[in-house]
This record gives sequence, structure tokens and C-alpha cells, in this order.
Amino acid sequence: MQNVIKVPLFFDRHLHLREGDMLKTVLPCTINQHATGAVIMGNLKEPTSSVERTIAYWDEIMSHIPPGVDFKPTMAAYLTDQTTPEEIVRGVKEGVWQAVKLYMADQNGQGGTTGSAHGVKNLRGRNKVFEAMQKYHIPLLGHFEAVEKEVDEFDREIVSLNRDLIPLLRDFPELPIVFEHLTDGRVADFIAQSSHELYATVTAHHLIMNRNWMFNGGVWNEDGKYHGGMNPGHYCKPVPKREEHRLRVRKHVTSGNRRFGAGTDSAPHDETAKSHCYGCAAGIFTAPKAVELYTTVFDEDNALEHLGAFLSENFVNLYGRTISSKMMTLRRIPSTIPQKVGNVQVFMGGTELPWTLE
Repeated sequence: MQNVIKVPLFFDRHLHLREGDMLKTVLPCTINQHATGAVIMGNLKEPTSSVERTIAYWDEIMSHIPPGVDFKPTMAAYLTDQTTPEEIVRGVKEGVWQAVKLYMADQNGQGGTTGSAHGVKNLRGRNKVFEAMQKYHIPLLGHFEAVEKEVDEFDREIVSLNRDLIPLLRDFPELPIVFEHLTDGRVADFIAQSSHELYATVTAHHLIMNRNWMFNGGVWNEDGKYHGGMNPGHYCKPVPKREEHRLRVRKHVTSGNRRFGAGTDSAPHDETAKSHCYGCAAGIFTAPKAVELYTTVFDEDNALEHLGAFLSENFVNLYGRTISSKMMTLRRIPSTIPQKVGNVQVFMGGTELPWTLE
């Protein structure tokens, strides 16, 4: 049994930090996970759709990083129907952003997740942008979920794969694409076998839970009785899928396939936003123990030899990053996930994990 693991410092390929007080509250969690940086999502009230807005957000993040801490945010342009190729290329050449984030919305501005109302309504109308991105090898980070109401919630990724992603790969074969927060086993099979520059980020929570977790919100109350019900803390987008999909995705991840990498999609919401009877916010907060959660998954699958590549190496060059020469150490010592950070519930809060990140 392996009791000590040393891997390069973590790079989170998909992270939500929010703004203002929430940013100040949650940023230390990722820093404490020895992350050299993270790809920061710009789905804010005013999204990162321009160079100037992205610079302002970068400045806000940097103002909360303690002196001497080597954490570098990697910024992404938020793609809209108004985004021009010139703006994207300008932002990359000026070093403001290193990737383009795709959210999609329907014609009424209804998006597939938090802050996606400004997203793309006409995907094929963005072809000029994709041409420029292909020319300059700018990666597209895609939230590939069909947003139409008539599409079954549990089939949104596979529908988007066939309708959106496959035509993009055909028309722009040299455009690097990352399929964000993958959950569907059918999509995982496609990515694993693709001949294109196609990759996927995978969250810790989607490797651990299936869709049943959303319907298991029971708690033991002071009266000693078990009270069941929905669990809004396990609601996220994309929603967890059937157990067969979780296992198929997990098999690709822990087998060491280099097309899959860690992107926590850690998405903090105030507890009041998560506990609404109607309009519950979608998002799961894993940042405080993300590395230990991933390590537990690889350990359970007897695949610890592939952990370092998944956490810190796979396709990080796409974001203008290099693999860290510094190492972090995990020990087989139990650690407990905090229940909350500020007013944000932590995924599996109160649970003991078998690993501790020094």
C-alpha cells in the first residue's frame, strides 16, 4: 500500500472564484491546495467578454493573493454573439487571456448554467471567430450542453456532441477544444478515441456521485429520526448522470488517458442560494479538499501512478502553462472535509477522507 505520494503542484483547469466578498472567501481554498494557478471562469454579472473587463477582473483576483504566493490566474474570454475575431486575437496577443469560454443560450437568453445568459445563441454564426482561433491555436473551452427545454436533462451532453461539437471538429480540424466538466460516458468514449486535438476536464464530484445523490438529502435530526428529501447541495450543471456513465468516465480518467485532466468546476454559492425551494443555484464547491478528493478516487481504483498527470500535467500547455518543477506531498493520514467555508457549503462536508495534502 502506497502511503506517501509526491506529484507536481496542482493546476486547476476550470475554477469559479466569483467576485467581491465571495472571491475573497474562496480564493484561499485553491491556494491552500498548492495550485500554481487555475483557469478562471468569467461568467460574472458583467462577463469577461472584452479585454478591458478581463483586465479589471484579473486585477481584482490579484489584489487578494498574498505576497510571496505564486498563484497565476489563467483568464478566458467569454464568447458572445457580438465577440469579434479581432478582439479575441488582440486579447491573446496582449497576454490578457489564453482561451475562449463557450456557454450557449437559447433565443430567449436562457442559458445552461449560472451566468450563461450572455452566451452564444448562434453557434455557427461564430465561424469567423473559430477561424481566427484555429489560426492562432487558441483553445475553445466548451460547455457543451444543449439548452433547449425539450431536450432531456440527462442527454444534454450527447445531443450537443452530435449537433455542435462534431460539426466544429469537421469544419475546424486544427482547433484545440476542451470539453468541460464531462459527465456522459458516451462522450468520454468519443473523446478517448478522437484523432483531433480534443480533451476533457472532469470534476471530483462527478467522479464520485451519480444522479441518485441529488435525491438523497436525508439527515438525522435531533429527534433521532431520519428525514429524507431532495439534496440541493448535490445539484450542479451538468447534472450527475446514471451510474453506468459515472463508471465509464471514471475508467477513462483513472486509466491514465492523457486526454482527461482535472478541472474542479468548484462553484461556490451562498447557502441561501442553494437552499431555495424554487430556482436552486447550480454548483458544487469542492475547492477546500479537491486534491484529496481526486486522490481518493485514484486510490480506490488502484491507479495512484496516474494521479500526478491528471492533476498537474495533461494538456496544461494549451493554457500557456508548463508542468511545475515543484512537488506537493500527500500522505495516507485521515483528514476531514469542512462543513462550510464562510456561508458556502462544501461538497461532502464533515466526511473523513483517507488522504491529507501537506
